[in-house]
Amino acid sequence: MTIQDLIPEADYAAARGVSVRTVQRERAQRIGPPFIKLGRTIYYRPAAIEAWLLAQEQAQPRANRGAA
Repeated sequence: MTIQDLIPEADYAAARGVSVRTVQRERAQRIGPPFIKLGRTIYYRPAAIEAWLLAQEQAQPRANRGAA
């Protein structure tokens, strides 16, 4: 892996459709994907983002068929 393979924080936020501040807040709350900090710049590994997204997947609850 090289630094060119890493995704900058702003690009990650744009791909998710959220603001950079939202990504920063999630990172502070430790609920976002793992990140790499080089100096003051935050980067994300594509594989780490994918693993985090898969961990967020939730099964659809079954409908209650007996209740009216």
